[in-house]
Amino acid sequence: MTCGLLRALVVVAGAFSLMAPPAAAQSNGSTRQQDAINRVVQTIIQSVRDQVHARRLVAPSGRLGFNGDESNPDSRDPFAAEDIPATFRALAYAKAPAPAPAPGSMWLYGANVVGADDESKTAGIGTSVATSTGAFDVTKIGIFTDSDALTFIATGSHAWSHQHGLISVDNSTPSISGTLSYSNGGFSADFTNFASWTRSTLQTAPAMVVDGSLLGYTVNTQYRFDLPLSVFIEPTIGVTYTEGYTANFGTKLSDATELHGGARFGTEMKWMGYAIQPTLSALVSQTVESSAVGVVGPIIPVSVTSLQGAGKITIIWTPNFSSFLEAHVVAMTGPSKPIPGYDTTRTAGAQAGLRYSWN
Repeated sequence: MTCGLLRALVVVAGAFSLMAPPAAAQSNGSTRQQDAINRVVQTIIQSVRDQVHARRLVAPSGRLGFNGDESNPDSRDPFAAEDIPATFRALAYAKAPAPAPAPGSMWLYGANVVGADDESKTAGIGTSVATSTGAFDVTKIGIFTDSDALTFIATGSHAWSHQHGLISVDNSTPSISGTLSYSNGGFSADFTNFASWTRSTLQTAPAMVVDGSLLGYTVNTQYRFDLPLSVFIEPTIGVTYTEGYTANFGTKLSDATELHGGARFGTEMKWMGYAIQPTLSALVSQTVESSAVGVVGPIIPVSVTSLQGAGKITIIWTPNFSSFLEAHVVAMTGPSKPIPGYDTTRTAGAQAGLRYSWN
């Protein structure tokens, strides 16, 4: 009986850790997945902003139009009804006016596929998380000016994680998110709403299953400063609020508010006709308010500061197609540790993705 009660307490505590706020549970599948989606969203926003800024939009295919009446150009052949030699026909097309520049208001669409893998360890417990994400974005260029843009991003994701150490737990976490982003020149701001559902299976005999859910809200703002030699720096600041629940957003178990800030550095170069964009980024986050309810009453929140660093290489193969590869690390520092005598959470991972856009 005592053993069964202890096992139940361990399961509930484990479930709580899976739904806890990011600052208190950096090693769990849900928050690692939320971090992965945030990185996907920021990558898409950066790509869209670059495309809008550089107008990397493919013009519609087809033969260059020519018409003697310049006020009404079209694609008709002006010599179709006359017996004009091919030489003059080619000369007429060679002197055809250049195509008009892209209009100030247009639409841009993108499809994205991203995979991520993370390894974390804290208090002697290791966690492996694999995340697969698909995203679709649509951008309206020309909201208040000819160069600003409003972007909506929808993501669907699934994370599989395995926790090993004191206990063995397998987690399956599907999630969805929606992001609205506004950009104008170097400035951009975005808001993301994230929801996930976690099923945790404790590897016992018999196996025990606990369901939980998580809601997250993130707001970011950043500004890109372009420097000489194609170098740029982009400071960013934002806030994330998360809520942990029992299954299907039933009973609220935890919440936390996190402030974060940092910067991204990068450049662009040409290699074999392709655009290469290497970037480095650093981010510091701090929980400023948190609360939680445990098995036997309120849990005293652990004060944690998170330090994140990442290096990424993006290759723009064509104006429509690009890929990226990123390596990142996350370290949680004091002033307190989850369990005395154990190191705080360390996470290392990689993320890779493909993007195709059209208009």
